[in-house]
Amino acid sequence: MAVKIAIANQKGGVGKTTTAVNLADALVHFGYSVLFIDLDPQHNSTSTYGALIDGENTIVDVLKKDCTAAEAVQHTPLGDIIAGDGLLAQEENYFNNQKARERILKSQLKTVEDEYDYIIMDTPPNLGIYMTNALTAADGCVIPIKAEQYAIDGLGLLIDTVNEIIELLNENLKIYGVLMTAFDARNSLDVGIKEALPEVGKTKGFKTFDTPIRISQDVKKCQAIPDKVDDDGNVIVANRSLFENFKNSNAAIDYVNFTKEVMEVING
Repeated sequence: MAVKIAIANQKGGVGKTTTAVNLADALVHFGYSVLFIDLDPQHNSTSTYGALIDGENTIVDVLKKDCTAAEAVQHTPLGDIIAGDGLLAQEENYFNNQKARERILKSQLKTVEDEYDYIIMDTPPNLGIYMTNALTAADGCVIPIKAEQYAIDGLGLLIDTVNEIIELLNENLKIYGVLMTAFDARNSLDVGIKEALPEVGKTKGFKTFDTPIRISQDVKKCQAIPDKVDDDGNVIVANRSLFENFKNSNAAIDYVNFTKEVMEVING
């Protein structure tokens, strides 16, 4: 059965989607079978994967039970994905009014969880129904943050939310750790927050990953690799793997080390 990991933070701009994509990609390069699920209405992960939305089953169809999760999986050069959909924003009230609304995704994943080693879930930057569904379905969560005091201040609210879900909805959920992103070792504020974060974790009940993700323009370059069109007008989806295109970059090295830490936490 797949290990299900939610990448979660109610604050935007912390590298959540980038972390989700590169964790999934690193696991693929380690030889594991991985399914990515895009629960963010902005569906940036879906764009990075080159997955389709129009005319395809998406996460909206899965959550509405109009199709199974297995029927929504798309195979792309970057890996398997259930595509996100801008309709998630419009349908939020609909899902909030459903019975057992927090457990919809967990139930729907039963058709795919035996087919993969890992399922990685990218969540929206809010504490709404989609993040709740991901955390209810997950075995563990990773919380990316930037080296900002506001980000650390907001950790308490998210940790409280996770603990509430553990108490009420998913007693098996673990906080795998907090990951610092966009780290600049030349910046004394970044270094100071990195050094202080483990102490914050002791009081709030979380561990901090030893590996910070350093700032790297190669991540943006990788995400911007365009698709191509062949002579017959067919779109050839680009492989936007950081490990294929910029394997020697700081970000690629850091995400490999971070992924190894995640696996160590999972394996005890």
